[in-house]
Amino acid sequence: MSSLWIFPIAIGAGAFGSMLGLGGGIILVPALTVLMGAPIKQAVAASLVAVAATSCAGVQTYLQAGLVDWRLGVRLLIPTLCGAIAGGLLIGYVPESAVRWLFIALVLYVLGQMLWAMRRPVSAQAARPDCRTHWDSRQRGIAVSLSALAGAISAVLGVGGGLIQVPLMHTILKTPLRCAIGTSTFLIGATASASALLYLVQGKLQVDYVVPAALGIVIGARVGVKFAQRVPTLALRLIFVGVMLYTVIRLALK
Repeated sequence: MSSLWIFPIAIGAGAFGSMLGLGGGIILVPALTVLMGAPIKQAVAASLVAVAATSCAGVQTYLQAGLVDWRLGVRLLIPTLCGAIAGGLLIGYVPESAVRWLFIALVLYVLGQMLWAMRRPVSAQAARPDCRTHWDSRQRGIAVSLSALAGAISAVLGVGGGLIQVPLMHTILKTPLRCAIGTSTFLIGATASASALLYLVQGKLQVDYVVPAALGIVIGARVGVKFAQRVPTLALRLIFVGVMLYTVIRLALK
Protein backbone atom coordinates (compact mmCIF):
# COMPACT_ATOMS: atom_id res chain seq x y z
CA MET A 1 0.00 0.00 0.00
CA SER A 2 1.33 3.45 -0.95
CA SER A 3 2.62 5.69 1.80
CA LEU A 4 0.18 8.35 0.53
CA TRP A 5 -2.55 6.46 2.39
CA ILE A 6 -0.84 7.49 5.62
CA PHE A 7 -2.14 11.05 5.13
CA PRO A 8 -5.91 10.31 5.41
CA ILE A 9 -5.25 7.76 8.17
CA ALA A 10 -3.31 10.42 10.07
CA ILE A 11 -6.17 12.91 9.68
CA GLY A 12 -8.50 10.48 11.44
CA ALA A 13 -5.88 9.69 14.08
CA GLY A 14 -5.31 13.39 14.73
CA ALA A 15 -9.04 14.06 15.12
CA PHE A 16 -9.51 11.24 17.64
CA GLY A 17 -6.24 12.03 19.38
CA SER A 18 -7.03 15.68 20.02
CA MET A 19 -10.60 14.86 21.09
CA LEU A 20 -9.36 12.39 23.70
CA GLY A 21 -6.01 13.93 24.68
CA LEU A 22 -4.10 10.91 23.37
CA GLY A 23 -2.08 12.45 20.57
CA GLY A 24 -3.35 10.04 17.88
CA GLY A 25 -0.62 7.43 18.38
CA ILE A 26 -3.14 4.89 19.65
CA ILE A 27 -4.56 4.78 16.10
CA LEU A 28 -1.53 5.68 14.02
CA VAL A 29 0.85 3.00 15.35
CA PRO A 30 -1.44 0.02 14.64
CA ALA A 31 -2.52 1.61 11.33
CA LEU A 32 1.08 1.86 10.13
CA THR A 33 1.93 -1.66 11.27
CA VAL A 34 -1.29 -3.46 10.29
CA LEU A 35 -2.25 -1.55 7.12
CA MET A 36 1.12 -0.32 5.85
CA GLY A 37 3.29 -3.21 7.02
CA ALA A 38 5.79 -0.87 8.69
CA PRO A 39 8.18 -2.23 11.35
CA ILE A 40 6.65 -1.28 14.67
CA LYS A 41 9.68 0.72 15.86
CA GLN A 42 9.58 2.91 12.73
CA ALA A 43 5.83 3.28 13.22
CA VAL A 44 6.45 4.37 16.81
CA ALA A 45 9.06 6.91 15.70
CA ALA A 46 6.72 8.41 13.07
CA SER A 47 3.90 8.46 15.61
CA LEU A 48 5.98 10.42 18.13
CA VAL A 49 6.67 13.17 15.59
CA ALA A 50 2.98 13.23 14.70
CA VAL A 51 1.99 13.31 18.39
CA ALA A 52 4.21 16.33 18.99
CA ALA A 53 2.58 18.03 15.99
CA THR A 54 -0.89 17.18 17.36
CA SER A 55 -0.04 18.81 20.67
CA CYS A 56 1.18 22.00 19.02
CA ALA A 57 -1.94 22.15 16.84
CA GLY A 58 -4.45 21.38 19.58
CA VAL A 59 -3.17 22.89 22.80
CA GLN A 60 -3.79 26.51 21.78
CA THR A 61 -7.52 25.89 21.45
CA TYR A 62 -7.66 24.18 24.83
CA LEU A 63 -5.75 27.08 26.39
CA GLN A 64 -8.16 29.62 24.95
CA ALA A 65 -11.09 27.61 26.30
CA GLY A 66 -9.50 27.47 29.80
CA LEU A 67 -9.26 23.68 29.71
CA VAL A 68 -5.59 23.32 30.73
CA ASP A 69 -4.59 23.08 34.40
CA TRP A 70 -1.20 24.81 34.23
CA ARG A 71 -0.24 24.03 37.84
CA LEU A 72 -0.91 20.33 37.38
CA GLY A 73 0.74 20.21 33.94
CA VAL A 74 3.96 21.86 35.14
CA ARG A 75 4.21 19.58 38.17
CA LEU A 76 3.81 16.46 36.06
CA LEU A 77 6.06 17.64 33.22
CA ILE A 78 9.45 16.83 34.79
CA PRO A 79 8.68 13.21 35.82
CA THR A 80 7.02 12.64 32.44
CA LEU A 81 10.07 13.94 30.57
CA CYS A 82 12.42 11.83 32.68
CA GLY A 83 10.35 8.75 31.87
CA ALA A 84 10.34 9.62 28.16
CA ILE A 85 14.14 9.94 28.06
CA ALA A 86 14.58 6.65 29.90
CA GLY A 87 12.16 4.89 27.55
CA GLY A 88 13.90 6.31 24.49
CA LEU A 89 17.26 5.03 25.68
CA LEU A 90 15.84 1.55 26.29
CA ILE A 91 14.10 1.15 22.92
CA GLY A 92 17.16 -0.33 21.23
CA TYR A 93 17.09 -3.25 23.67
CA VAL A 94 13.37 -4.09 23.47
CA PRO A 95 12.29 -6.69 20.83
CA GLU A 96 9.54 -5.63 18.41
CA SER A 97 7.23 -8.44 19.53
CA ALA A 98 7.59 -7.26 23.11
CA VAL A 99 6.67 -3.71 22.05
CA ARG A 100 3.48 -4.99 20.39
CA TRP A 101 2.34 -6.99 23.43
CA LEU A 102 3.24 -4.18 25.80
CA PHE A 103 1.01 -1.96 23.67
CA ILE A 104 -1.87 -4.46 24.00
CA ALA A 105 -1.38 -4.80 27.78
CA LEU A 106 -1.37 -1.02 28.18
CA VAL A 107 -4.59 -0.60 26.24
CA LEU A 108 -6.35 -3.30 28.27
CA TYR A 109 -5.27 -1.64 31.51
CA VAL A 110 -6.53 1.77 30.46
CA LEU A 111 -9.75 0.27 29.13
CA GLY A 112 -10.41 -1.19 32.57
CA GLN A 113 -9.71 2.17 34.21
CA MET A 114 -12.12 4.03 31.96
CA LEU A 115 -14.88 1.40 32.32
CA TRP A 116 -14.52 1.59 36.10
CA ALA A 117 -14.78 5.38 36.00
CA MET A 118 -17.98 5.13 33.92
CA ARG A 119 -19.63 3.13 36.74
CA ARG A 120 -19.36 6.08 39.12
CA PRO A 121 -21.51 9.22 39.13
CA VAL A 122 -19.81 12.44 38.02
CA SER A 123 -18.46 14.26 41.07
CA ALA A 124 -19.18 17.85 41.93
CA GLN A 125 -15.64 18.78 41.00
CA ALA A 126 -16.22 17.51 37.46
CA ALA A 127 -18.78 20.27 36.95
CA ARG A 128 -16.40 23.04 37.96
CA PRO A 129 -15.27 25.20 35.04
CA ASP A 130 -11.99 26.43 36.55
CA CYS A 131 -9.87 23.29 35.87
CA ARG A 132 -8.06 23.57 39.20
CA THR A 133 -7.08 20.16 40.52
CA HIS A 134 -6.68 19.68 44.28
CA TRP A 135 -4.53 16.74 45.36
CA ASP A 136 -3.11 15.40 48.62
CA SER A 137 0.33 13.92 49.32
CA ARG A 138 -0.78 10.34 48.53
CA GLN A 139 -2.27 11.38 45.21
CA ARG A 140 0.86 13.41 44.43
CA GLY A 141 3.10 10.36 44.84
CA ILE A 142 0.87 8.22 42.63
CA ALA A 143 0.64 10.97 40.00
CA VAL A 144 4.40 11.50 39.81
CA SER A 145 5.11 7.76 39.54
CA LEU A 146 2.48 7.14 36.88
CA SER A 147 3.57 10.24 34.94
CA ALA A 148 7.11 8.85 34.72
CA LEU A 149 5.63 5.56 33.51
CA ALA A 150 3.53 7.46 30.95
CA GLY A 151 6.66 9.15 29.63
CA ALA A 152 8.45 5.82 29.26
CA ILE A 153 5.46 4.29 27.50
CA SER A 154 5.30 7.31 25.22
CA ALA A 155 8.85 6.64 24.09
CA VAL A 156 8.54 2.87 23.72
CA LEU A 157 5.06 2.70 22.16
CA GLY A 158 4.70 6.10 20.46
CA VAL A 159 1.32 6.91 22.02
CA GLY A 160 2.22 10.21 23.65
CA GLY A 161 1.52 9.09 27.22
CA GLY A 162 -2.07 10.34 27.09
CA LEU A 163 -3.36 6.79 27.55
CA ILE A 164 -2.13 6.97 31.13
CA GLN A 165 -2.25 10.72 31.75
CA VAL A 166 -5.96 11.17 30.95
CA PRO A 167 -7.23 8.32 33.20
CA LEU A 168 -4.68 9.31 35.85
CA MET A 169 -5.94 12.88 36.06
CA HIS A 170 -9.60 11.96 35.66
CA THR A 171 -9.93 8.92 37.93
CA ILE A 172 -7.20 9.44 40.56
CA LEU A 173 -6.85 13.23 40.77
CA LYS A 174 -10.58 13.82 40.02
CA THR A 175 -9.80 16.33 37.28
CA PRO A 176 -12.82 17.04 35.02
CA LEU A 177 -12.48 14.94 31.87
CA ARG A 178 -12.25 17.87 29.44
CA CYS A 179 -9.58 19.50 31.62
CA ALA A 180 -7.68 16.21 31.83
CA ILE A 181 -7.73 15.98 28.03
CA GLY A 182 -6.53 19.58 27.63
CA THR A 183 -3.74 19.17 30.19
CA SER A 184 -2.68 15.87 28.63
CA THR A 185 -2.49 17.56 25.22
CA PHE A 186 -0.09 20.10 26.75
CA LEU A 187 2.08 17.36 28.30
CA ILE A 188 2.35 14.99 25.35
CA GLY A 189 3.96 17.58 23.09
CA ALA A 190 7.02 17.88 25.34
CA THR A 191 7.38 14.16 25.98
CA ALA A 192 6.88 13.13 22.35
CA SER A 193 9.43 15.70 21.14
CA ALA A 194 12.08 14.44 23.56
CA SER A 195 11.44 10.82 22.58
CA ALA A 196 11.43 11.58 18.84
CA LEU A 197 14.88 13.14 19.13
CA LEU A 198 16.23 9.91 20.59
CA TYR A 199 14.71 7.91 17.71
CA LEU A 200 16.32 10.35 15.26
CA VAL A 201 19.73 9.76 16.82
CA GLN A 202 19.19 6.00 16.51
CA GLY A 203 18.25 6.34 12.82
CA LYS A 204 14.68 5.05 13.18
CA LEU A 205 12.83 8.03 11.66
CA GLN A 206 11.54 7.09 8.18
CA VAL A 207 10.75 10.20 6.09
CA ASP A 208 8.13 8.37 3.98
CA TYR A 209 6.15 7.73 7.16
CA VAL A 210 6.91 10.88 9.15
CA VAL A 211 5.96 13.60 6.64
CA PRO A 212 2.42 12.45 5.67
CA ALA A 213 1.73 11.36 9.24
CA ALA A 214 2.69 14.74 10.73
CA LEU A 215 0.81 16.77 8.10
CA GLY A 216 -2.33 14.68 8.34
CA ILE A 217 -2.40 14.56 12.09
CA VAL A 218 -2.11 18.37 12.41
CA ILE A 219 -5.15 18.84 10.14
CA GLY A 220 -7.11 16.18 12.02
CA ALA A 221 -6.17 17.67 15.39
CA ARG A 222 -7.73 21.02 14.54
CA VAL A 223 -10.98 19.30 13.58
CA GLY A 224 -10.95 17.10 16.66
CA VAL A 225 -10.47 19.96 19.13
CA LYS A 226 -13.57 21.73 17.79
CA PHE A 227 -15.67 18.56 18.09
CA ALA A 228 -14.36 17.83 21.61
CA GLN A 229 -15.93 21.01 22.98
CA ARG A 230 -19.36 20.00 21.65
CA VAL A 231 -19.45 16.25 22.30
CA PRO A 232 -20.98 15.11 25.65
CA THR A 233 -18.59 13.65 28.23
CA LEU A 234 -20.25 10.23 28.07
CA ALA A 235 -19.79 10.15 24.30
CA LEU A 236 -16.08 10.99 24.72
CA ARG A 237 -15.71 8.09 27.13
CA LEU A 238 -17.50 5.69 24.78
CA ILE A 239 -15.31 6.80 21.85
CA PHE A 240 -12.25 6.28 24.06
CA VAL A 241 -13.34 2.71 24.89
CA GLY A 242 -14.23 1.91 21.28
CA VAL A 243 -10.88 3.08 19.94
CA MET A 244 -8.99 1.01 22.48
CA LEU A 245 -11.01 -2.15 21.74
CA TYR A 246 -10.28 -1.70 18.04
CA THR A 247 -6.56 -1.33 18.76
CA VAL A 248 -6.32 -4.46 20.89
CA ILE A 249 -8.16 -6.64 18.35
CA ARG A 250 -6.10 -5.51 15.36
CA LEU A 251 -2.76 -5.85 17.11
CA ALA A 252 -3.61 -9.22 18.62
CA LEU A 253 -4.72 -10.60 15.25
CA LYS A 254 -1.60 -9.42 13.39
